[in-house]
Amino acid sequence: MAETKKSLLYHIYNELSSAVKGIGNKTFFGRPEPVGTDVANFIAIEIPTEIRGRIKGSYDMAVDCYATFSVYCKAKTDRTLNINSQSDLTQKVLDVFPINAKHIVATKPTVLMGGYDETGYQVTQIAFKLRTRINARDIK
Repeated sequence: MAETKKSLLYHIYNELSSAVKGIGNKTFFGRPEPVGTDVANFIAIEIPTEIRGRIKGSYDMAVDCYATFSVYCKAKTDRTLNINSQSDLTQKVLDVFPINAKHIVATKPTVLMGGYDETGYQVTQIAFKLRTRINARDIK
């Protein structure tokens, strides 16, 4: 049986997900709604749908853009921020940088404080530079 070739986007999400595996209770691609009341924290991976700054030539990278790890943590029962938990999770995500995988390189993380959302979670976003490799399109 012939092996199905995976898209480059599949590999990008897979490698980013692998980098943060085990840090939060769950990892999602984009912000899900709802996530369930039993989920204390999770990470959402977001990649822009429009990629700019294409690079051509003999350099080993093809495209660079900024992507985001959004770190969500359930607020306390009185709806106050859970600072210790949020800080610990954010630091664990920062510790995985730089990410140097088969299809991508992720560098230069920047922390953006997000605050509280309507579903009972507080969020911290970590924006980072994401570069894809030119020869990655030939990988199965």
